[in-house]
Amino acid sequence: MKTYNRFIAEVPPVRQEQHIRWLVLEEDLENTGGWYLYGHQDLNEGSDFDSWHQTRPEAQREASTRWGVTEDDWKSDV
Repeated sequence: MKTYNRFIAEVPPVRQEQHIRWLVLEEDLENTGGWYLYGHQDLNEGSDFDSWHQTRPEAQREASTRWGVTEDDWKSDV
């Protein structure tokens, strides 16, 4: 069984655009490797957007630049 890394962060209220409240950072072990960054209004619903990044730091950079999520905001979800 493959294990993967998954992290969740809440977008600061002042940076919530298009009602995106949560970001999920998930390792892509099934395809090409890398990391997906998903945006959710509600974690119990499907994502409203996703982007793929070659490395975790690249995905976290998008989360920081676009959404204001810092490295300390990420919490493990596994």
